[in-house]
Amino acid sequence: MKKVFLPSSIFVFFLLFSINSYACTCNCKWDCTFSKISTKNDFVALVKVIEYSDYLDIENRYGEKRPYSITVEIIKKYKGTEHRKRIKIWGDNGFLCRPYISELKIGSYYLIAPNIINSTSELGNAGDYDFFVCDVDYLEVDFDQKVAIGEYSKWRKNITLAEFERKL
Repeated sequence: MKKVFLPSSIFVFFLLFSINSYACTCNCKWDCTFSKISTKNDFVALVKVIEYSDYLDIENRYGEKRPYSITVEIIKKYKGTEHRKRIKIWGDNGFLCRPYISELKIGSYYLIAPNIINSTSELGNAGDYDFFVCDVDYLEVDFDQKVAIGEYSKWRKNITLAEFERKL
């Protein structure tokens, strides 16, 4: 029994540590809420989702195409040097540390604090943006009430747009 157990244990050990796995590593030490992310990121804006712009080659479980990017219209820029009226934001393809872009709905409003993409690749185009799945870098906005809803801070789950602007 001992002779069989040792080789099997060694095999399992090497098998487990030789498999390449991929996982997002979140380096947020304590506070990745929107209030912290919007303070550190270079670009912050109120946007409206105009359309899903690019799609993945795979379908969801309902047979629908999965959106890979969205085009948003900038309603109000709070911070940054972005001059375009519309920008593109890229999502996850199943292997990235980004949220799925289908979480953002066409016609809805969001406060965003995205990251700029610096070079063009199959992951997005230079000058476009993306989100990081470990950060709260967008909040849904009730545009009629002028309130952002979500994890604004550890202790607040919503904030008025006017108050957000004052705090930023």
